[in-house]
Amino acid sequence: NIQLRSWLIFSEQNAVRTLIHRIKYKSDRSLAVDLGKAMGQDLGSFPGISIPQVWLPVPIHPKRLRMRGYNQSEDLAIGLQSILGGRIQPKLLKRTNFSQSQTKNSKNARSSNVAHAFSCQPTLMPNTNTLIGLVDDVITTGTTLKACCSALHCAGFSNIQAWTLGCSGWL
Repeated sequence: NIQLRSWLIFSEQNAVRTLIHRIKYKSDRSLAVDLGKAMGQDLGSFPGISIPQVWLPVPIHPKRLRMRGYNQSEDLAIGLQSILGGRIQPKLLKRTNFSQSQTKNSKNARSSNVAHAFSCQPTLMPNTNTLIGLVDDVITTGTTLKACCSALHCAGFSNIQAWTLGCSGWL
């Protein structure tokens, strides 16, 4: 069971797509941090919302990290953490297999690309009851977040929320 906190609606024709492309492909890291702050201010103000104690950016494969030079989800987490508190734990999950961009893939292809793509390092966070905020730029089909949650569940973590900048109409 995962709670989803998605801030904006993503489509092929709106400005959210442009923003996500700027942070993902144009190296606009300060925009990612600023959007994380705005998302934290907005979503964090909802009554009754539980704020994660740990922010966990969805990891990218080390090869992709070398190619891109940064993880946009980590920059979003920096913005969220600066507004809502908690700590960032970027090494709790590790991306274990490299795949090409999923932007053109079907839901089934996306699912098979990320199945078993993540491993958890539970020794980095021994308290499995901690509320984790899993951070990603956009949720399209949910397969990446499900694969991350599966790895976390296998390590004993069950108190997880997904915080995404954008949400597509595929859900």
